[in-house]
Amino acid sequence: MKTSSNKDTIYIGRQAGDEILREIKKAKDSVKIVSPYLSGSYVKELVALHKQNKQITLITADNITENQRYSDFKPSDLVIKNEVFMPDLAKIKKRGVTLFFIFIVISSMALLSSYFIDGLFYPSLFFMGTSFFFILYFFFMSVNTIKYKPLFRIKVFDSKSGKSAFSTELVHAKIYVIDDKVAFVGSANFTYSGFKTHYETAVKIEDEKAVLDISREVEMLYDSKDLRAKDIEEWAGV
Repeated sequence: MKTSSNKDTIYIGRQAGDEILREIKKAKDSVKIVSPYLSGSYVKELVALHKQNKQITLITADNITENQRYSDFKPSDLVIKNEVFMPDLAKIKKRGVTLFFIFIVISSMALLSSYFIDGLFYPSLFFMGTSFFFILYFFFMSVNTIKYKPLFRIKVFDSKSGKSAFSTELVHAKIYVIDDKVAFVGSANFTYSGFKTHYETAVKIEDEKAVLDISREVEMLYDSKDLRAKDIEEWAGV
């Protein structure tokens, strides 16, 4: 992507991320973030914005994690767990219960007949016991399954999934787009150290065309097939 802007403000040094965080907290509609590294306390800011019905897009690499000494954030905090009814499982359960109920009836008749037919008692008893086991299995069988989905738009790219087995294609850009009206690019990760303690750079862009170009680039990255995106079970540990 190539664009240009006539309305930039440049921040250099420690706490270069202060202005980014101020703009994020003021978001009225949407926040888009590309950052390979995250701090849980800052991700919780995104959760708070999501609860205010803001549209959140987060693109990162490899791990969404946090040292528990610094934050109680867990990747699973970004996951919605739903129990979903599965019609196919319901059909299997119904057929299983019906089939083995029929087997119990047949084995019961065979057991009664064993009084008159030698050698039928133990086979029919075994068959009845097996049928009871299976009918209990199908009776208590769950017809629901657990589905997980992210709280908001999250893409976690695997940096080790390039074209060769030895490639490392890390999503290394740091991009912040707020309300499609202001954007930041620079070196600061969405972390406490990136925003507060490291010597970083951040360029604030307010040129309308440039901001929209950057926003579209984030969307293209989100939809990219060049790198493997980790599924929710991998990055959230659910």
